[in-house]
Amino acid sequence: MSYNLKLDAEDTLLRVEIEGDRTKVDLVSNAKAAWAVIAAACTNNNLARILVVSHASGKYPTFDAFQINSTLAKCGVQKSWRIAFVNLDQKSYEEIEFSETIAVNRGFAVKIFTNEEDARAWLE
Repeated sequence: MSYNLKLDAEDTLLRVEIEGDRTKVDLVSNAKAAWAVIAAACTNNNLARILVVSHASGKYPTFDAFQINSTLAKCGVQKSWRIAFVNLDQKSYEEIEFSETIAVNRGFAVKIFTNEEDARAWLE
C-alpha cells in the first residue's frame, strides 16, 4: 500500500491519518487496501465510528471515486458505521465530496469535512 496510515483507537472511535500522493499510486487498489485495514481495525477494536483525516494530495478522478466507494462493503466496511472524512487538500474537495454522494447512495453514513472539530461533532 502506498498510502501511509496511522491508526489510533480512541474510546469511541478509530482515528485514521492518511498521507500520500494520489497521482503516484494505483489509487483504486491502494484505497481499497487502506479501507480493508481500517475496517479490520474497527472490527478488532469493536468501534463503529471512524474519523479519517486525509493529508493525501492530488487528483481524485470520478471513475476511481466510483470504483472505490462502490466496493466499501467488500473491503469490510459496515453500513452501520459512521465515517467522517476530513479532506485537508482543498484542491480535491469537490472530487472527494462526490465520493460522499456515492457512499451515501449505497447506504453508508459518510460525511466530508474540512476540519476535524466539525467531523468529531458529527460523529457524536
